[in-house]
Amino acid sequence: MDFEESFHPLESQAPDAYTAAVEAYCHGILRLHWNERLINKIFGRALQSHAAGRLVVQHFQWQREGAPRPTLALLQRQAGSGGRTLATFFAVLRLAGMVSAEPDAADRRVRYLVPGPRLLDGLRTWVVHHLQCAEALGVLASGHATRLQADADYFESFLCRADTILDRLATHRGQFGGWDWFDQREGGGRVAMLLLREHCRTTAASPGSGPAPLFPLRAQELAERLGFSHSHVRNLVNDATAAGLLTQDARRGLVALTPRFEAELRHWLQHLLGWFAEAAQAASRSTRQAAGH
Repeated sequence: MDFEESFHPLESQAPDAYTAAVEAYCHGILRLHWNERLINKIFGRALQSHAAGRLVVQHFQWQREGAPRPTLALLQRQAGSGGRTLATFFAVLRLAGMVSAEPDAADRRVRYLVPGPRLLDGLRTWVVHHLQCAEALGVLASGHATRLQADADYFESFLCRADTILDRLATHRGQFGGWDWFDQREGGGRVAMLLLREHCRTTAASPGSGPAPLFPLRAQELAERLGFSHSHVRNLVNDATAAGLLTQDARRGLVALTPRFEAELRHWLQHLLGWFAEAAQAASRSTRQAAGH
């Protein structure tokens, strides 16, 4: 699907339906990271998260389709930069029991990276949240999220096609304005999710056509729950305000999304969910064809 093509089912939903679905989406993502200090530190930046995703994708493409097995060197070449950072990242994943290394039978200098159950379980929950939101907004027919949760074959088939999501995220990096601004900073994606969730909740409680409502930002609690310093969160919010993404009433501890940031978040989520929906549909077609044979 072309990047500029709009997802009409998403745009046709009533504002309250959109707001409710996005709030649920953000809440589900945040729930995965709340009080998970180690997870937030390990997956605090997009580079590492996407590299872990590619490891899982390549592992199942090897198992199911005979593609090359993932190694650190292969993932470093594909990333194009941050090779030393990725080496440290995967070493941490191994220490955390999320990834193991398996030597090649013919050349023990070659070590393949293997995703562990903890990484796969977390990824499955992550994907389910995206498919549930896509279904709620009419981008994807209902039933895919439930099936992915219960059907290991469908989950693996989805993962084999999830490289299209990662490729598009890489290709379109920098084209989602405020979302990219947050996502490039440590923990920024989590903070953006919380801001969007609170915006949705406040909007639902006070519908109208006026300016975006202000809502409280409890920076200290947010920092403690996500495992960051209070100053890091405050600096992130202040810098986002200076960048034109937020407005603040610092005296009362209130913030609001600017219309520009709200539009950029909608634009990002619209395309992200479309890419997840396409991968889910491709996985469904693949499993049907395999069953037919």
